[in-house]
Amino acid sequence: MKHLINILRRFRSDEGGYSTVEFVIVASTFLTGFFWIFETGLVLTKKIMLERAVDITVRELRLYSSPDHTHDYIKDKICEYALVLDDCSTNLLLELEVLDLNTGFSNSIACVDKEEDITPVTTWEVGQENEVIYMRACIIIYPILPTGLSMFPGTETSGLPLYSDTAFVNEPS
Repeated sequence: MKHLINILRRFRSDEGGYSTVEFVIVASTFLTGFFWIFETGLVLTKKIMLERAVDITVRELRLYSSPDHTHDYIKDKICEYALVLDDCSTNLLLELEVLDLNTGFSNSIACVDKEEDITPVTTWEVGQENEVIYMRACIIIYPILPTGLSMFPGTETSGLPLYSDTAFVNEPS
């Protein structure tokens, strides 16, 4: 028993390795914060690029109305302008509907369900001249950090949905 007490006293008085323990505690805190900031910046960059791509594409729709502006054409244009979105052509979901100014628009925003591989049915109404058109785009992105460190918990398998919406008037030809 006395031998065990002497070993514990020597262990308690030994100061070797203190700096290593301090470094591990401080460095892990700073690195976690850094990665949170980096991931948040990356998600915000993708959100801003989606908004930008939708705005540029809608501007083209307003200025140059054409029968060539189909669902696939608009989707390809948005993916062309949104440079940082991964696998945009398969993950992007578009919805276009005529906006009734008396009732507004539906609040349900649909995205592709990655867990079930289900693409929801959305409306696609191009509308007539002088009608207000409401357009929504949704894409699923995946965080870089694992769920335990992610600022977006529970998104490692299902993904994080990013939405963009806008409204415009169909100009007369």
